Amino acid sequence: MKRVERSFPLPHLIMNKNFKIESLSDEAVTMFGEVNHLLEIMDEGSLSKIKRWVTPEVHKLSIEIALKPLKEDKNPVTCDMHVKWKNDLYAEVLIIPKDEQLSKITKTMDQLRSRLNDTNFQLLEEKEKLEEAIQHGNRLSAPFIRLTEETALIPLFGHITADKMYTVEEPLLHATQNEDTDKVLFDFTAVGQIDEDGAQILKNLMTSLCYMGLQVIITGIRPEQVKRIQIIHFSSEIIFMNSLHQALKKYCSY
Repeated sequence: MKRVERSFPLPHLIMNKNFKIESLSDEAVTMFGEVNHLLEIMDEGSLSKIKRWVTPEVHKLSIEIALKPLKEDKNPVTCDMHVKWKNDLYAEVLIIPKDEQLSKITKTMDQLRSRLNDTNFQLLEEKEKLEEAIQHGNRLSAPFIRLTEETALIPLFGHITADKMYTVEEPLLHATQNEDTDKVLFDFTAVGQIDEDGAQILKNLMTSLCYMGLQVIITGIRPEQVKRIQIIHFSSEIIFMNSLHQALKKYCSY
């Protein structure tokens, strides 16, 4: 390919109106190699801009464009492109890369974006681990303990919340169905606060056990919990006893 006769310390080329390159400066060859067509070196985002504005009708213009990544670069190279048409067929093009500091900023932003993506992924993993740990803790907050062949104990721990009750509801129903159980003791001794939604789910669980023919006994209700228990309106079939010790003495033989 013919070299341009003028000598510029910047990439310089001559092209026709169809963007075919007629000649290149040495600097242009050094920057983007031996190319035959201007659009070959343009980043996809700059193509429509060039096709729209770089025409013989616009005799002289300067636009910002992005070249495809060069050599070891992973990102498009931002440049100013100055175009001057010699006539209706040929134009001179001077390409001036943006200040190196801009490239550094761009690379830094890309690095920050990459680190942010990695951080988001790590946060998602940690969130999943935390949710799994919470689920495991919820399951342990209402264990099914067989006391005798006919009697089981479910000691409740911590606050009665909807999430916790949703977690333990199915395993407890499954455990009572698979065991030859007649009586289930729910002990509230270690219970903290009783949320309204959590209490409603617990009530539904106990009601289901009653429908299944099991006798449900609640023990260990503290004075400050009585009002909340009264609002819930448990089934009249459920028996309340003051303490777990009293219930064990009555329903379990030692």
